[in-house]
Amino acid sequence: MIAAQAVLYSYPYLHRQLKNSCSSSSHGHHHRHPLFFISRRLKRRNSNSWNIASTSQSQLPTPPYNDEGQQRKVSDLNMLFHRFWKVAAPYWFSDDKVEARLQLTAVFALTLATTGISVGFNFLGRDFYNALANKDEEQFTKQLLYYVCGFAGGIPFFVLRDYARETLSLRWRCWMTSYFMQRYLTHRTFYKIQSQSIIDNPDQRIVDDLSSFTSTALSFSLTLFNAAVDLISFSNILYTIYPPLFVVLLLYSIGGTAISIFLGKGLVTLNFLQEKKEADFRYGLVRVRENAESIAFYGGEDSELQLLLQRFTSAFENLTQLLISSRNLEFFTNGYRYLIQILPAAVVAPMYFSGKIEFGVINQSVSAFNHILGDISLIVYQFQAISAFSAAIDRLGEFDDVLDISRSKCLSDPMEHINLTYSFKKGSQVLDCNGSIPVNTSLRLLDVENLSLKTPKNNSTLVRDLSFAINEKDHLLVIGPSGSGKTSLLRALAGLWTTGKGKVTFYVENGGDAQSLTSSDMALVDVNSADMNEFGRPINGNSRSVFFLPQRPYMVLGTLRQQLLYPTWAGEAVVSDDTKFGGFRRCPPWLYIVSFQRSGFSI
Repeated sequence: MIAAQAVLYSYPYLHRQLKNSCSSSSHGHHHRHPLFFISRRLKRRNSNSWNIASTSQSQLPTPPYNDEGQQRKVSDLNMLFHRFWKVAAPYWFSDDKVEARLQLTAVFALTLATTGISVGFNFLGRDFYNALANKDEEQFTKQLLYYVCGFAGGIPFFVLRDYARETLSLRWRCWMTSYFMQRYLTHRTFYKIQSQSIIDNPDQRIVDDLSSFTSTALSFSLTLFNAAVDLISFSNILYTIYPPLFVVLLLYSIGGTAISIFLGKGLVTLNFLQEKKEADFRYGLVRVRENAESIAFYGGEDSELQLLLQRFTSAFENLTQLLISSRNLEFFTNGYRYLIQILPAAVVAPMYFSGKIEFGVINQSVSAFNHILGDISLIVYQFQAISAFSAAIDRLGEFDDVLDISRSKCLSDPMEHINLTYSFKKGSQVLDCNGSIPVNTSLRLLDVENLSLKTPKNNSTLVRDLSFAINEKDHLLVIGPSGSGKTSLLRALAGLWTTGKGKVTFYVENGGDAQSLTSSDMALVDVNSADMNEFGRPINGNSRSVFFLPQRPYMVLGTLRQQLLYPTWAGEAVVSDDTKFGGFRRCPPWLYIVSFQRSGFSI
């Protein structure tokens, strides 16, 4: 097997220093290494080799999140409220806060109007049935006309309330999606999450959980507001008719809520796990699509089918448990809902028979009773939806916590870290012996001082006390067996791994692009890894004359021009040459069109 290799452009005396600089331990990663280039006009002046010592393999750090077979601890109520506020609050204090608050006020106003309409229909129903019981045709026709007019005038309020709520939910989701994606793709958080297995399926949390959170949060907020107004309005009506009936209803709802919480306490955990398992299964299908040719070459269809069915079976078994728990809760919920329906009529009927109340009051009491029952039994009726919403809050809360600490050097929070610095220098010139012709001196490109590199979880040391320098036109070839730490060294130089100690300094010409970050009259500006947060992105892209090329080519979901210019986009600039050649604006699936490497076979 051909050993994986990496290429560096190096200082001539480096070969003497490197043999004793590498640790004998390994990082346990077996990915192919990237190639690293100093993007300048380099000519081969010196060529040296560095063999990294072969080391034993070490275990990967244990992922912080629970495995599929492990039982997840349910967040308590205080934690849920804290996470809900932490996730929901930023939008209402953002640049869009004025429009959002105005629209939210309109939604609540429409909700208040619909509650008033419901109270009005309650009194209309009383008079309608009184006229019917009294056989008063004129009054009956009059009340019927009121009913029709009430429906015609009231329906638009209900429709506009729902429409305003949905549009506000969509607006909120749009902002939150952008907010989470910016944080996810800033400071290399996406890489830290993936490489250190911080949380599962961040894509599913951005797509599904955010959508569920925004729509359900607004819906529940309006439901609570409507229930509070309903409770105040209809409690007065029912209490005026027969006070003991109101007290019985209150005690009944409190008992039902307590029993519902006891029966459905496992639904939050099951909903959380169901979202994770469904996302895992969907991710497995995406991997088959993206690696279709490789799987076809291997003939691994049966193995892929087995792996996918394992993930689906895991989701299916969890869903079965979820349905069983929901079924048990439904037994109680349906009994709770219909057992007490006859109570208001049975209690108020003797008063009607004695002539104390009219027939329409019975209908009014039943209507008010059902309104209050729905308001104070909200947890009973909506427990399954609340448990699913709690799971979404938990998943987004975990994701938000990870994004908040992403500004640190490493999510594992090491005690010490590698100091990565970019120094912007102007090229220096000297005169020849005649004092007339400027001659460029050899420029320093890279300094590595006392570099000790560890795996992100501090489990093993990969490199210890490594120091070297690279000047312009120097070359270095790094070779070694797979797993010896070549890729990890380049990860440290790129700032992907910062666990360890030492200093890495890149010297880059202070050209026009650097002027956007530095003052024009400054000859040298140091930007270390901590200061990169001020710019919102690392400064080691190819726009800084330092380019890291990964071993596995990456194809963007964009046009041919975007692929060719990645990661520096053309923006809105118009290139006249694109009119001479076709296809620059096409967006085909480049991953399945271009050729990455040759195929081979053996018998």
